[in-house]
Amino acid sequence: MEKQHIESLAYHELSNVRILVDFSDYNISQDRRLLIPFSYYQHYGLMNQDGEVVVEPKYDRILDSCREDSDVIRVGITYTYGFNRATKEPSTYYKTKWGLLDSRGDVLLETEYKGIGISTDKRLLTLHHLDGQYEVVTIDGEVIVPKGKYPWIDSFDSGFARVNYFDGESKKYGLIDSTGKEVLPLQYSNIWNFYNRNRKWITVEAIDEYGNKRVGRFTFLTRQLDI
Repeated sequence: MEKQHIESLAYHELSNVRILVDFSDYNISQDRRLLIPFSYYQHYGLMNQDGEVVVEPKYDRILDSCREDSDVIRVGITYTYGFNRATKEPSTYYKTKWGLLDSRGDVLLETEYKGIGISTDKRLLTLHHLDGQYEVVTIDGEVIVPKGKYPWIDSFDSGFARVNYFDGESKKYGLIDSTGKEVLPLQYSNIWNFYNRNRKWITVEAIDEYGNKRVGRFTFLTRQLDI
């Protein structure tokens, strides 16, 4: 699709153009988003505040709101997977492959990932590859945690991310910082309260040698664990 104005789409196919908005009483001149999602024949694209189509309507999902130059937008393409043994036809199960756009609508990452986590400061990306492995990179592509180092990596929040692995009996959790350094080793049975806003600490759970559960706190500022 060539670059065009949203009104040209609406003129030809009025019933198939929908602007995705937060409110029913909508005025595009009052919309402060840099890129505004719209749908066209059940696919999603992005337009600017002047109504010009910036990103063609080719995606099946759009996750994020773009209000600042530093914002990034996760976009997804759905695909079927599996196989029906009875009919010998592809199943109707759906998955999404995710990619990433910047605030200008340019592609930062192609739709080749099972998931993309964005840090709260928008500097780090946790990439979940289609083969199941995880990797952490900066928004500029610098590798912070190489692919496959940890079986699971959470999204970064306030400069920290949970990681875990399975030791044969149970999952063991640890914590890494924004440089990839382990600030808590992978020896804890759980790490909780990780997404509380304005928090200063998180809850850490451990099982001692006698099978007793012990609960303590890890303080972000001092990086001190009391358990």
